[in-house]
Amino acid sequence: MKKFLVLAGLAAALFATVPMAAQADNYRHDDRRVYRDHGKRDWGRGSYDRRHDYRHMKRRDFGYWRPRLERARYHHFGRPIFYDHYYRVPCRDYRGRLVMLTVNAYTGAIISVGF
Repeated sequence: MKKFLVLAGLAAALFATVPMAAQADNYRHDDRRVYRDHGKRDWGRGSYDRRHDYRHMKRRDFGYWRPRLERARYHHFGRPIFYDHYYRVPCRDYRGRLVMLTVNAYTGAIISVGF
């Protein structure tokens, strides 16, 4: 009986501390806040960040970005649809799943992949 009580107490103590340890540190919240405010720090000092300003960039057709996407293991592309600054195109990923790919029309970066 004593062994059973000792094991039950030990198990209760272990199960009570495991969820607490998983919630103890929320370090990602601070990193997101610093990254989000990063572009606003230099706004008034004359160092304008032009990475997301598409006025000086040339919009490319989807065929220009297609070889790069094939190297990223996407294939069997459908008809691309151009929206404001991006293309939405159905295609297949490396596992053969049908996905909806969102590609930036100015940089060719993959914005999102929807299943």
